[in-house]
Amino acid sequence: MGRLLLPFQAPSGEDQNIYTYEGWRAYVDAPTLEPPPGKTRDAYEALSPDARSRYDEARRSYIMRSSPINTPDMQMVKLAIKEQMEANIRAPRHQVKVGLIVDGHANLGKTTIAKAVGRQFERSVRNPQTVPDVGARDLFIPVVHVTLQRDTTPKGMAQAICDYLHILHRRDTTEPVLVQAIYRAVERHNILLFVVDDIHFLQARSRGGQETSNFLKSLMSLTGATFVYVGIDVEQMGVLQEHGTLSLASSQTASRFIRLPVRPMEKGSKHWEALLRSVEGHLPLLDQEPGTLERYANLLYGRTGGSIGALMNLLRTTALQAVGGKECLGHQELRAARMDYRSTMEGNLGDIDTW
Repeated sequence: MGRLLLPFQAPSGEDQNIYTYEGWRAYVDAPTLEPPPGKTRDAYEALSPDARSRYDEARRSYIMRSSPINTPDMQMVKLAIKEQMEANIRAPRHQVKVGLIVDGHANLGKTTIAKAVGRQFERSVRNPQTVPDVGARDLFIPVVHVTLQRDTTPKGMAQAICDYLHILHRRDTTEPVLVQAIYRAVERHNILLFVVDDIHFLQARSRGGQETSNFLKSLMSLTGATFVYVGIDVEQMGVLQEHGTLSLASSQTASRFIRLPVRPMEKGSKHWEALLRSVEGHLPLLDQEPGTLERYANLLYGRTGGSIGALMNLLRTTALQAVGGKECLGHQELRAARMDYRSTMEGNLGDIDTW
């Protein structure tokens, strides 16, 4: 079947699997999307039907693909990873390296944060000063971005990394051979950062989970790279407490990883209000009055529980429908928007503003 050409799909190359080398590079190299030029209602209505359609489509694309909002949690994770990476890079190869775990409940933007940090790091080091030899620039792969699948074995994880790096191997290749191939690739490509998403799929207290965890730690020791794990409720699921022990003293993971908790925003906090102002500033709607989202801060908090993922989905879906229609988000739209199951069951509409 040939490639589908849908009127609302992303430009070519922007929707590749981000857990492949090509997809990650497309994500890293993509230019920052600029907002469509603002227009008055009169200027918009003066456009020809074709021009108006193109303008509306540009606005819809921007609503869904604008850069992530720089929240306090994102700033915290960026700084922590930057500081630890600098320490790890400067340390001797034989010295134990410390990794980081981005942890929290679902829908708090952890993967978005990790992707943004990895992208920013790669863009900062992929330059002529770092790699003066033009011929060697394509060999430089500073970041490997992979995801853990349910019931992933050490060999399966090794194969996933080999596939990412285009290391040719047979499916019956043994794990030690794959590990040596990865080690040589790290040396050849100067890999500095491994981002392992969905680490919560690691069944930490099962035999297979322990073996995969040990494999990743061994790879961390062997390569000297910085490892960043991203997952849901990692602490509660026992990833930091190996072998079922209640004591952290015997847990190598607990001793070698810094946990970076990502939490929901606090109700009524200045950070919640600043987030709403920032998001509203990126809504390319003709009639959106500045301060509207902040005015309904309590309603939005009640609906989302301070979850940035739930908030962004609410605002994006309603903003998409407003383009070419009402051209603003108000009380009616924010109250009527459909929410994910958790937000629907745990949220409320009672504590709202009535301006």
